[in-house]
Amino acid sequence: MTLHRRLLLFGAVIPAGLIALALFLIGLVLDHLLLESVDRGLTLQAASESVSLFDRPGQDAHLHFGDSALVADLQRLHHQGALYGPDGARLLAYPAETFAHERLTAADVARAPALQTRALASGERVRELSLAIDSPRGEPHALWLAVSLASNDAALAAYARAAALIGAAVTLLMLLLQVAHARGLVHRVQQLHVHMQRLQDGDFSTLPPADPGTDVVASLRDAIADATEKLRTASELQHRLVADAAHELRTPLTAMRMEINVTLRRERSPEQLVDALTRVRTEVDRLGELASKLLAMASLRRSEWERVPLDAVASVRDAIASHRVVAERRAISLHLHAPEAAPIRANPGPLRQAVDNLLANAIKFAPVGSAVDLTVRDGETALELLVEDRGPGVPLEHRETIFAPFRRLQRGVDGAGLGLAIVREVAEAHGGRAWVSERPGGGACFHLVIARA
Repeated sequence: MTLHRRLLLFGAVIPAGLIALALFLIGLVLDHLLLESVDRGLTLQAASESVSLFDRPGQDAHLHFGDSALVADLQRLHHQGALYGPDGARLLAYPAETFAHERLTAADVARAPALQTRALASGERVRELSLAIDSPRGEPHALWLAVSLASNDAALAAYARAAALIGAAVTLLMLLLQVAHARGLVHRVQQLHVHMQRLQDGDFSTLPPADPGTDVVASLRDAIADATEKLRTASELQHRLVADAAHELRTPLTAMRMEINVTLRRERSPEQLVDALTRVRTEVDRLGELASKLLAMASLRRSEWERVPLDAVASVRDAIASHRVVAERRAISLHLHAPEAAPIRANPGPLRQAVDNLLANAIKFAPVGSAVDLTVRDGETALELLVEDRGPGVPLEHRETIFAPFRRLQRGVDGAGLGLAIVREVAEAHGGRAWVSERPGGGACFHLVIARA
């Protein structure tokens, strides 16, 4: 079933059916109330007649219809009555032309008022009451009272007509409103559906059409627009990464090919061959490092980032120990400023890799004989690691771009240009962030923030 039909079904057809059912049930209740009112009047009339049937001198039986001051109203409402003797013969009747039974014995009726509805040959419905009454002499008599239900039926018919008209008008109005609402809603949802199909086909170039609403569909559109923007950014980054990776791979491959071609042009001495192979091995090492960094980034993006309890200070100490030999070759001292321990829940492998990258980067750019400071700040909501060097620092206009893959400030420096990109991946995957600022006194200060899970 289409969305448009579903909206019409649940927004108009089913409510219209429920309204019709409600009006029908109200009619039944109204019929019951009207009939109950008639029964109450007949019962009261029967009570009045039963105590005054034999109150005349000589205890002769008589009815009080004709003596009532409301005789005109009784006639208008078709009130009728009859009294039957011990033998069941009709003794009295009001009016003279009545539809009362010809015979009715006390044995045929109960001592308590009995009420029933009867349909006449003309189709008119009447409500009847019958009651057994003893005369002062102990003779059993039967009292019969009746009233026409024509006024009740007329009221019910009027209600039925009014309910039908009102129900039809309300149903039509609901249908028109729901059709307009369904068309608008279906159009809005259809626009999102078309946009999602474009996303499925890999087209992230456009955002979904603007939605003027303020409901959940509008919120969904905003969420899809935000997701589209992120997908477009991710796609652009992916294409840029592939292009940059291809460029970075081409450089050592070109150098290797040129070295091999030059070597193969003429006979070479063993020493020359060793020199050529050494240069080729250097380019192979560059390719290996680049491949390792690319695999590391891919692994970081695929990992589920399962966090486990660990001591961040211990991880930093291990990283310092592993880089101390490289630092000592350049007479660079490594200083750690941290509490005894900093417990946190994190992914140990990627976190250690990020610390290694920051430390290696600081040692690479620190002047010979200088120092690199590592500071661990243990906060309530996050843990922050600062790595400071006394190098040239990072110009303000490059402080964001250096975290992009294959971005290097100095082309002559060894490296694939992926270290800081991995640092940012690790930070964001842990709910934190990474950035660089200027160190007081000169140099760069890299920040790595890990949010507490």
